[in-house]
Amino acid sequence: MNGHVCIMTSVHRHDDVRIYHKEAKALREKGFDVTILCPDYEGTDENGIRFVRVLLPKQRMRRILTASGRFYRAAKRTGAQWFHFHDPELLGAGKRLSRFGRAIYDVHEDVPRQILNKPYLKPWFARIAARVFERREMRIAKKLYGVAAAAPVIYDRLRTVCRNTVLICNYPKLSEFEETGPQQPKQRENSVCYVGGITKIRGIFEMLEAVAGTDVKLILAGEFESQELYEQAKRRAGWENVEYLGFLGREGVRRVLQRAKAGLVTLHPVPQYLTALPVKMFEYMTAQLPVIASDFPYWNGIVDEARCGVCVDPMQPEEIRKAIAYIIRHPDTAKEMGAAGKKAVLAQYNWEKEAQKLFLLYRCEPEG
Repeated sequence: MNGHVCIMTSVHRHDDVRIYHKEAKALREKGFDVTILCPDYEGTDENGIRFVRVLLPKQRMRRILTASGRFYRAAKRTGAQWFHFHDPELLGAGKRLSRFGRAIYDVHEDVPRQILNKPYLKPWFARIAARVFERREMRIAKKLYGVAAAAPVIYDRLRTVCRNTVLICNYPKLSEFEETGPQQPKQRENSVCYVGGITKIRGIFEMLEAVAGTDVKLILAGEFESQELYEQAKRRAGWENVEYLGFLGREGVRRVLQRAKAGLVTLHPVPQYLTALPVKMFEYMTAQLPVIASDFPYWNGIVDEARCGVCVDPMQPEEIRKAIAYIIRHPDTAKEMGAAGKKAVLAQYNWEKEAQKLFLLYRCEPEG
């Protein structure tokens, strides 16, 4: 064994794609003993990865206030030499655990920018909270063994304080999409899909409006942010075109991508998304689906270079509607886009390449 890794998440599911299917499995295959501390499951998988459930309060604020202490105590009991934590509310635990092993902060989102768009925070308070959090994050990251950044904007910010910062993008595992056919657009359903968490700023209402009054089905695979949002969506025009599947495992996602003619990733132009790398976009590309994406400059560059889809104004449902119609009416072009997207993923946007960076992070010594 290369040592014992304790992976910690207080927010995500135990089988989260980045945490479990990509990083934990990769480390286990490399010879590490792996324990995952999570809020929803206890047991051992077929690979010998152990899950330990850490009970947390259901109320958001109580969870935030108590998670760090509870995970610190649970992590210390594992006797691990590595502590790899995935949520900003565990920064305190990571700092304390660095006295007993090597602590790595895995940063999925640009949290300071994310705080600015929390709907339940008043704008003035959000600005103050974002500044306070960023200062704390930078101060603690400086004392950690390493940082795994999921996007370039996060990497550029945190590498200024932690030298052992590595960009590990959340790209798809090629092995999950080896059999995503049929690949002929004419053989697929007259549908488009969206895979991922469903929220207002991820474009649910615009997607509904784009398919309203058409013969195009919208396949939704993911959980709504709240019951209230789900009820609002059901009352909107376009819901009659929806096939709502809820949260799906990896095999379920693969089957959805076999059915649709295009994949939607029309997120709103809020700061945390402008420079993000949404895994759903690259999963669509891996499954040879044309991408309909928000026209952010960063995303435009990826889609244009790969020639894998169409970028639209995500706030204009009519643009989304026209892009859907274009792809459905031009199956030969859709096939070319799908093939080009898969080619780009094979060359660059895949987890197999990113896993090598993960191993580098675990093997290298911090400078200084």
